[in-house]
Amino acid sequence: MNLEEHNLREIEGLSQRGRTLSIVDLINANTLDVDMAAFSLYAIANGASFLTAARPGNAGKTTLMACLMTFLPPGSAVVTISNPSVVTGAHSLIDSGNAENLCFLCHEIGSGHWYGYLWGGYVGQLMHLMNDGCRVVSCIHADTLPELHDIMVSRELSVSEEDFSRLGLILFMKLERGLTGYRRRVATLYESGVESGNHELLFSWKPESDTYIKHGESALLKRIGRQRGLSEEQVAGELQQCRAFIESLMASGNTDFRWVRKQVLDFYPENWL
Repeated sequence: MNLEEHNLREIEGLSQRGRTLSIVDLINANTLDVDMAAFSLYAIANGASFLTAARPGNAGKTTLMACLMTFLPPGSAVVTISNPSVVTGAHSLIDSGNAENLCFLCHEIGSGHWYGYLWGGYVGQLMHLMNDGCRVVSCIHADTLPELHDIMVSRELSVSEEDFSRLGLILFMKLERGLTGYRRRVATLYESGVESGNHELLFSWKPESDTYIKHGESALLKRIGRQRGLSEEQVAGELQQCRAFIESLMASGNTDFRWVRKQVLDFYPENWL
């Protein structure tokens, strides 16, 4: 089995329904919008780890996580945390080189005895892997940033403040019942605040109009620019490429998960890698 087929199977293993939904499905359902998807693509392309979160079950946090994982760069290797020994033995993979290509996937940060779940001090060890240049991806039951922070940096999970601040993206889902049934929305998207020590709100959902609002300028984009030696104009240009790409996916009308992943791989410019 080649690397990409392995990755697809690991991501599809997250699905709790018959068909693995794609980012096109989620935008069509207004779970998030094109701008949020484009920003997420650009952040993940540039190394961002991320968490999806919601307290109620069936809010769509796992589906969102799977969709965002299709944005991983070519050459990424998804490593599922099937049990705690994967975390404790992670440095054997990291020491072999190309740590930036490793994406450690925890199905859920939770205390249940299910495949891919992780709890206790192992969570702190998992999050610390970001210091080695790896991506970490997971979801968790929490509705607000303060609630999530208190869970993660608790004595039980032992995530350090520094490691918590390294989470590039945190997306909170909202499950709401309306006149025509349930709607699932990315209620808030926070970006990493490594320099400030806090995560900053970048996008939020406005229930009254069922639209999304962007809040101010992105500190994460500025940091990416500094790290890669790019001007603000160059970063803005690359972000616009991401937006145009997401729009092209939407225009295609193709919602197939594997097809979307192939388009992402073909889209990645070589100079981003």
